[in-house]
Amino acid sequence: MKIFALTVFLLLFFSSVSAEIIITQQPNPVYNYGDGITVPVIVKSTTDISGTLDMNLICNGVEKNFFKTDFLILAGEEKKYDGFVIFSREKIATPSFCKVKTIIGSSYATTNEFKVSDLINIELLTNKTNYNPEENIVIDGVATKENGVLADGFVDLIFFPENASQNITYKGTLNDGFFSVNFNLPKETRASGYSLKINAYEKNSEDVVINNGYANYDFDVNQVPTNLEVILDSSEIEPGKNVRIKTILHDQTGERISSTSVISIKDSFNEVREQTEKSTGDEFWEYSTAYNEAPSSWDVVAISDGITGTSRFKIIEKETADIKIINSTLVITNKGNVPYNESLTVKIDYEPVKFDVFLDIDETRRYVLNAPDGNYYVEVVGGGEKRASETVSLTGNAVSVREASGAISLTQYPLAWIFVILVLGFMFTMVLRKGYQKSFFGYITSPRRERAVQLHMPISRKEEISLRSKNRAELSLSLKGDKESSSLILLRIKNSDEIEGAEAEKILQQAIDFAEDNKAIAYLSEGYKNIMFILAPLTTKTFKNEKAAIEIAQKINEALQKYNKLAKVKINYGISLNSGDLVVRKDGSVLKFMSFGNSMNVSKKFASLANCEILLTDEARQRVFADRPVDRQTRNGTDVYILKEPKFKGDATKFIDNFKRRLDKDKY
Repeated sequence: MKIFALTVFLLLFFSSVSAEIIITQQPNPVYNYGDGITVPVIVKSTTDISGTLDMNLICNGVEKNFFKTDFLILAGEEKKYDGFVIFSREKIATPSFCKVKTIIGSSYATTNEFKVSDLINIELLTNKTNYNPEENIVIDGVATKENGVLADGFVDLIFFPENASQNITYKGTLNDGFFSVNFNLPKETRASGYSLKINAYEKNSEDVVINNGYANYDFDVNQVPTNLEVILDSSEIEPGKNVRIKTILHDQTGERISSTSVISIKDSFNEVREQTEKSTGDEFWEYSTAYNEAPSSWDVVAISDGITGTSRFKIIEKETADIKIINSTLVITNKGNVPYNESLTVKIDYEPVKFDVFLDIDETRRYVLNAPDGNYYVEVVGGGEKRASETVSLTGNAVSVREASGAISLTQYPLAWIFVILVLGFMFTMVLRKGYQKSFFGYITSPRRERAVQLHMPISRKEEISLRSKNRAELSLSLKGDKESSSLILLRIKNSDEIEGAEAEKILQQAIDFAEDNKAIAYLSEGYKNIMFILAPLTTKTFKNEKAAIEIAQKINEALQKYNKLAKVKINYGISLNSGDLVVRKDGSVLKFMSFGNSMNVSKKFASLANCEILLTDEARQRVFADRPVDRQTRNGTDVYILKEPKFKGDATKFIDNFKRRLDKDKY
């Protein structure tokens, strides 16, 4: 009977534990690990009830209790309860979608579904993508958790250097979501593309990572010239031999860089003997030394992309002589670079005659060979070696060798002297003739002209062209001077080995004269293949040289076009107009300059692309666009700009007519 009564009581009690559960505030859509959530509920009943209220967290089908409390509610009464839970790896192993379930007896209520995440989003604020070795890299960014709250924690930058045994990690902090980490690239970083991994993360009190995010930052490392190697095939050469030179430009890791180098050869007095422009890494360039060049040490100085390299070679002593037997005369000429001092033996039919010879450099001495009338085999021996031999006809009383004097030579070769006297008399007579005077003096001055052409501007085997400038420019290896924005006009003669003669020389010379009359400075390289006109503020006394440069280029172009209409061998040329920075200084009357950057190479490239016309570089176009309309074209992958309807419509007729009149005058 008692058991029955207890059972009835329990059934009545539990059936009475019935209440309404109201969730007054729904959770946010997204939370991150470490966040806490409060679930406020109101419990109301129309009858007296008591029991236990439970709140469970349900994630991925797994239900865990986080809040439990006993309650007693009278009829018509309502009570508020707040359940609180912090999202952790212990409660939620992996990011999940979750709900909170509130339970009273058989009654329950659930919240909306929400997400628990461990994601941190990274936004990079750094836009630069190109760096040089040893340059400081600053990476700025913002780290925001998926719940929209700025992260507070740490950031790691992981750099993956090429061919390194391990990665390099740079650390920083997250403060209100922002981070800024800087580091320097290693000096030997190879020119290539690289990726930087950025890891932003937060930790809990146990130093365990609870939220994190990743981003990649891609950038390129530039190839920077760091060393210019000057290679000689030999450090010692004999006078008269060629020294072979090659330059190689290296980057930060020793890799080769394709560029252009200016090579200068300086003698022991620091005087420049030869200067040329060659591509780095090409085949050897050869410079020929004179046979009588004095023993000394010479320097080879090269410069490319602002990097200077040097090397040295030595011209060694060479004691040698040219020994010849001409008829009955022994001729000995010093062909070495030091005085010739040797004991020689002359054997006339094997009868030896010894004598000492001392000759200064380039000195020649003659010795008369005597023997009783007849033919003899003559041999000259020095240093145990045969130097010369010949069968000759000799006269005299006995075997002897004696130095020839002027009187002996005159009496020994009377016919030769008579011939010389007749030639001199003929030449003197021709000088006195009025009509021959000009031709004669033109003839005797030609050797000097030929020598100048061979030293500076060899052109043709038939008629050589010699150009001159009043205001000379020299490419300098020193960067000491003023950096000035200059206008550059380059006239490139593409068939310089084909053109010849006075007419071609005149038109090119007049082009130089016209440019120099307009304050330009002329610089000739590779003979006259490249004629550059420089308009620098140092010499023009103005910073606005663009209009003058256009006028000079236009006048030269018009003159050459008119010349080509009449010429049998036309001049194939191109003209470029460029603006660039030069380092300049005056050394007396000479303008010494150094290209700052690649202005000269760009000028040569555009002049090579021009076909008997003027091409503007982009730098020149930007300076003159307001004054000159241009057409844009692409040639060999390069954007070029062509002048059209020039504002400076100067007439070159007078320029050509003066040139023709001077030609006609020279004929008479």
